[in-house]
Amino acid sequence: MKSKNKQFLATIIVTSVLSLIIGGFAIWSTYQNEISLIDSDLETIVLGVHKSPNDPISAALLSAEENSFDVTVAFISASGEIATLRDSKTASLDSPNQLRIRYIPLENSERLIIAESIVDIQKSLKDNIWRLLIFVLIANSLASFASLLINRSGALVLERAHREKMQEFLGDAAHELRTPLTVVKGYTELLRDGKLGEDRQKVAFERLNSEIARMQALINDLLVLAELGEKKNLEYSLLDLSSLMRENVRDFQVLSPNHQVKLNIEEDITFKGSREHLQRMLSNALTNIRVHTPENTPVRVSLMSGKSIKLIIEDGGPGLPGHYYGEKVRSLERFDRSRSRETGGSGLGLSIISAVVAQHGGTLSLRKSELGGLAIEVQLPRT
Repeated sequence: MKSKNKQFLATIIVTSVLSLIIGGFAIWSTYQNEISLIDSDLETIVLGVHKSPNDPISAALLSAEENSFDVTVAFISASGEIATLRDSKTASLDSPNQLRIRYIPLENSERLIIAESIVDIQKSLKDNIWRLLIFVLIANSLASFASLLINRSGALVLERAHREKMQEFLGDAAHELRTPLTVVKGYTELLRDGKLGEDRQKVAFERLNSEIARMQALINDLLVLAELGEKKNLEYSLLDLSSLMRENVRDFQVLSPNHQVKLNIEEDITFKGSREHLQRMLSNALTNIRVHTPENTPVRVSLMSGKSIKLIIEDGGPGLPGHYYGEKVRSLERFDRSRSRETGGSGLGLSIISAVVAQHGGTLSLRKSELGGLAIEVQLPRT
C-alpha cells in the first residue's frame, strides 16, 4: 500500500475513533443523567414512605400522585403474591429489564415495589448511538471527498510546477548543448574543407575535445540526476563513512596538492546507504573546490556523529552569489553558469549532492564558511 493511502487510512481511523470516543462519552453522560432523574423520582417516594412508617402504602401512593410520577406501585405479601396498587402504562412488572425498581421492606416480610419505566431512555440511547455512527460515516465520507479534492488539486499544482521547472531545465540543457554542438559543427566543417592551416588545426582539435568533454559532463550529470529521481528500491549496505570520506580527501589531495586541507573526521562512523551515490556526492563536493577555487585555498572537512551524522565541506574560495546561501537546493538547480562553461562542468554538481542527500533521508544547507568561501553542510539520520 502506498504511503499516501496508509496515511489517509490512518487519518480516517484516528478521526473515527476520536469521534466515537467523544460522541460516545456525550451519549453515555446523557443516558446516566436521565437515569439519575428517574432514580431521584423513586428516592422521593422512598423518603415519603420512611416519613410515614405507620401507613407506608398510603404514603407511597400519595407521593406518586402529588409529584405526578409515572410509576407502578405494588405490594408483595409474605407468601410472595403481588398486588398492583397503582399501575403505570409504561412500567409493567412483567418486563423488569426495562424498569428502575426500588424495594421498600415492610413488617412481616412484606414489601412495596416502586418501579418506573426506562424504555424511552433506552430507545433514546439506541437512537443516539445510531445517529453517532451515521454522523461518523457521513463526516468521514465528506472528509475523504474533501481530502481527495485537496490532494488532487495539490497534485495538479505540484505536477504543473514540476512540469514548468522541467521545461525550464530542459531548455537550459538544450541551450548548453546547442552551444558546444555549434562549435563542434563549425570546426568540423572547417577541418573537412581543409580551410585551416596546420597550426590552426591543432587548436581546432583541442577546442573540439574541450567542447565534447563539456557535453559529456553535462549528459553524464543529467543521467545521474535521472537515476536519482527514479522511485526504485535501492539495496543499501552498511558503510564506514569515515573511511569513505578519507579516501575521497586523499584523491582530492593527489589532484590538488597545493590546497591546504584540514581534517576533523571522527573514526568508525557507519551509515547504511548507497556507496556509489555517496561516493558521487563526496566527489562532487570536493571537485567543486578543486575546479572553482585558486591554489593554496584552505579547505576544511569535518565528519561528526551525534543524534545525527553531520558532514561539512568548506573552503576559502570565492563561494557562491550571496542569494544562494540559506536556500534549499532544488534537484534541477544550476549554479554560476558562466563559471561552469569556463571549467567545462555542467553546473549540476550541487543538484546531484542535494538529490543524493534527499535519497538518504538527510538535509542539505549552503552557508558562508568561516574560511570565506562556501560551506556545504549535510545532516544524515543515524542508522
